[in-house]
Amino acid sequence: MFKLNKKSSYVGGEKFNKLSKKEGYRSRAAYKLKQINESHNLIKPNQNILDIGSAPGSWCQVVKETVKGKSKITAIDILPMQPIDGVFFVKKDLLEISDKDFNHSFDLVLSDIAPNISGISVIDSENMIELLNIEIYLINKLLVKGGSFLAKCFHGNSFEHLKSFMKDKFEEVSRVKPQASRASSNECYLIGKKFKN
Repeated sequence: MFKLNKKSSYVGGEKFNKLSKKEGYRSRAAYKLKQINESHNLIKPNQNILDIGSAPGSWCQVVKETVKGKSKITAIDILPMQPIDGVFFVKKDLLEISDKDFNHSFDLVLSDIAPNISGISVIDSENMIELLNIEIYLINKLLVKGGSFLAKCFHGNSFEHLKSFMKDKFEEVSRVKPQASRASSNECYLIGKKFKN
């Protein structure tokens, strides 16, 4: 019977869980965005930034401390999120969001959202693709030409689905797995830059 080496597979997660509590972040996911931004320079001055599936708010915390200039930060989630100074929060189902909810488009859209995991790979993959389709719809409506998109996906069908969309719609596409992700996790992130619109 296969046994998971919990120490080696979880070491990244455990380290950053402790660090997030020490440094005041709402979850270790903050370090995923910090690491991705350090290597890919997504967050820039004077951007309008949208965080999809933002609760509990750790990515918004990172964006808030990183942005400069007259940036506007908007967050969306059906779950409640404690207020963050300078972040406009919309508590709404993603299926109900439209461009009419905002008075501007976005230069950068971030998404660390994932469906509840059942453990059944076929179902999980289908649910992730369904969620990605909602994100893709929002990207086509809300992202400015030349903008960037960062999204979580899982290796397999959902990865291929998102990669296909990004290669069609963005001039530059790259894959990254930050150190703050658990080693045992099959999650990764795809980055699209220079949206063709």
